[in-house]
Amino acid sequence: MPKRVYIIHGWGGNPTEGWLVWLSKELKNRGFEVYIPEMPDTWSPKINKWVSKINEVVEKSDRHIYFVSHSIGCQAVMRYLEQLPDNQKAGGAIFVAGWLNLTCE
Repeated sequence: MPKRVYIIHGWGGNPTEGWLVWLSKELKNRGFEVYIPEMPDTWSPKINKWVSKINEVVEKSDRHIYFVSHSIGCQAVMRYLEQLPDNQKAGGAIFVAGWLNLTCE
C-alpha cells in the first residue's frame, strides 16, 4: 500500500501556496501519494469544520497516512488524531509553525 501524505494549510491559506506545492512535488518524486485539501472558511476557521474536512478526505486512517500541517492546520490535525478510534492510527505528523489557540466552534 502506498504511503499517503495530507498537507493541511493554515489560516488564510490554500492548496496553491508555494511551499505546499514544492513539498507535494518532492514527496511525489519519492513515491508518496499527496493530497492538499482546501480547508473551509480559511479566513474565519472553525476547528470542528476543519476536523470534519480531514475526516472526509482521509476516510480511514492507517499507518500509511502521514500529515504535514501549518499554522492552525496543526490544531486541526491534532484534534483529528485524538478522535480516531483505537484501531486507527496515523503513521506520523509534522507540524510547521503551529498555532494552537482556536476554540472548537
